[in-house]
Amino acid sequence: MRAWYTAALAAGVLSGIAATAVGATGSSSVGIRSEQARGAEAIMDLLEQKERGLQRRAATLEAREADLRAAESEVKSRLDELKAVRAEIQQMLGQLDEKQQERVTTLVKMMESMRDKSAAAILDETEDIVALEVLMRMNVAKAGKALAKMEPARAAFFAEKLGAPPLSPEAP
Repeated sequence: MRAWYTAALAAGVLSGIAATAVGATGSSSVGIRSEQARGAEAIMDLLEQKERGLQRRAATLEAREADLRAAESEVKSRLDELKAVRAEIQQMLGQLDEKQQERVTTLVKMMESMRDKSAAAILDETEDIVALEVLMRMNVAKAGKALAKMEPARAAFFAEKLGAPPLSPEAP
């Protein structure tokens, strides 16, 4: 739009210069030259204004690019921080898993050292996932004896879970 306006204004100035030159049969060449000079100055002014506008746009774009680079650097920095935190959390979870496995192993040893009836009573009251984990790790003969002493519905539940395929959605 601006280019069209600039071109139209320049064409108008030039046509005015040409009309002055054609219509001024008796004028001196100095009048024509002064009109031409004014037209050329007007065109130069328009071109300078356009150039200043382009320079402002370029400066604005450079500032925006600098802001984007700074934001990108900040995002990368935060991403690196998040990756470090994630690695730390994964390490902590691994340590917790190890401790949990140690506790379950200790619990299994305790259950195996108990009488069948006592182990069954405790496993009856234990949370399903813990009891199932203990039963899975117990000596098969001792786990079977503990299941035999459990409440039948609860023993059936554990038997079903112990016999479920590993990739089954209801398997722990």
